[in-house]
Amino acid sequence: MNRSFGRRLPSAWLALTLLVAASTTAAALDLLQRYPTTLTAGDTRHPRPWNFSGTDIFQISRFDLKIGPGLAIQAGRSDLGIGHGEDGALWAVVIPRQRADLDSSANPHLETIAHVWLRFHPGQINVLFPPETVSEPGASNLVARMRAIARHKLTSSWQAGGLPLIPPPKNMTVDIDTHEGPRRFFAVDTEARTAEYVDAFQDQGLPPPAAITPALAASAFDQLWTAFDKDYAMFALRPEVDWNALRDQYRPKALACPSADEFAEVCAALLRPLRDLHIRITLPGQNVPVFDRPRDANSNPKAHAAILKSLHQQRRLTWAVTPDHIGFIAISGWDDDATPADFQEILEHMRDTRGLIIDIRLNGGGSEDLAKEVAGRFVPKDFVYAYSQFRNGPRHSDLTEKLARVVSPRGPWRYPRPVVLLIGQKCMSSNESFVGMMTGDPDVVTMGDHTCGSSGNPRLINLPLDMTVSVPQWIDFLPDGTPLDEKGFRPQIPFRPEPGAFEAQRDDLLTAALARLREAPLPAQPMEGPAWRPADADK
Repeated sequence: MNRSFGRRLPSAWLALTLLVAASTTAAALDLLQRYPTTLTAGDTRHPRPWNFSGTDIFQISRFDLKIGPGLAIQAGRSDLGIGHGEDGALWAVVIPRQRADLDSSANPHLETIAHVWLRFHPGQINVLFPPETVSEPGASNLVARMRAIARHKLTSSWQAGGLPLIPPPKNMTVDIDTHEGPRRFFAVDTEARTAEYVDAFQDQGLPPPAAITPALAASAFDQLWTAFDKDYAMFALRPEVDWNALRDQYRPKALACPSADEFAEVCAALLRPLRDLHIRITLPGQNVPVFDRPRDANSNPKAHAAILKSLHQQRRLTWAVTPDHIGFIAISGWDDDATPADFQEILEHMRDTRGLIIDIRLNGGGSEDLAKEVAGRFVPKDFVYAYSQFRNGPRHSDLTEKLARVVSPRGPWRYPRPVVLLIGQKCMSSNESFVGMMTGDPDVVTMGDHTCGSSGNPRLINLPLDMTVSVPQWIDFLPDGTPLDEKGFRPQIPFRPEPGAFEAQRDDLLTAALARLREAPLPAQPMEGPAWRPADADK
């Protein structure tokens, strides 16, 4: 470590071993009053939506931070952005206005800071940014850039599904992009006075925003608008959306954007009225949010080992057989080509079970073809599990007939005993198709909460500025012919959780499913049929 920088820092540190050096400003600002919180502990179960706008950018006179011997930051006048939710401040971005230095265990030489990303407990905001260092307003033209930093960094720590979790007060993430190139990520424990450097992210810095001209913006915007105008099927389910009026509203804003970050946000605003979870925008190093809606999780995987008494992991699958012969298979996604073969292999362990729980509550989709290979082990005959409609003309109402999608039996033998399929609001896309497939098995009952109600079969288009947009291609219909969108599948056995149902060592829905299957008779002998072999995968 370059000790010359360390000698320039003050020698007396706060008890938490971090010090933000202060210089008096004309108008001190208490950020804890601006973003109040009642939380005294961390919360790593409940992700929080966050907000951020130009009114959340402030000036700070200095930002000096030291954690033990492994991390020291010295920055002068900077812009500070605060992302926040109902429980207070959730993250911060510091962008220096002049040279700022990083002295750390990651490099024996000083590095210059492009920006600093911080995750911390909401109650610690005034420790990081004392009121005498803070004033307003900051540079409002940094809104798009700070949002881009947040989107890029948020999934690295203390998050679930891209939304912030609350770390304990002693824990903090300090994540720095340097002008030299490397990204420096530190997991901080302020009680232990440690800053652990994690090198897994060093090549994953956020690229600088691409410059944009009005001509380039016009080309990209018109390609995006036209792609939806010609191919998007779900205009039929959004009669209130005036697509031409949205073009007239957002095109001038897009052409006025000075950077790709801001242009992408305008495009997201254009697409948001479609209320489609399958529309996604990406720029290098970040996903730009378009539309989301709250969806509760009704699962607690951390409790499963204690409830089931044993648990095995095989890539995307987790499985167990209880002492009283109930099988359990959790499928976390349909995005691994090995999943069907892994499932067939695990199913061989279920021959003497009295019933089977298939848990897909946290599965967000992937490949429908992979889901078919698994569902084929349960359906006794060909079954129409969904219908699709596509655009086939220039008008938004020009649609094909409803085209049936069919699942067929597969494998050397069918599982003929009771199956409880655990579902919930996190189930979406191809995973909802799997729910439809499994309803073709008379031995299956669905249990839990309704599914998300979103499918799209999206096509990816590449736009200028190294930007991509997904354009959903179909309207998806339930087996009864009604649209899946914003409805989903309703469980045959609804489960209404009590407070704490999915906390600590509790997963009350899984416990209820086990109780239901314990009523099934214990089989006299294992299921008959030839053992599955890898060669059967093509049958």
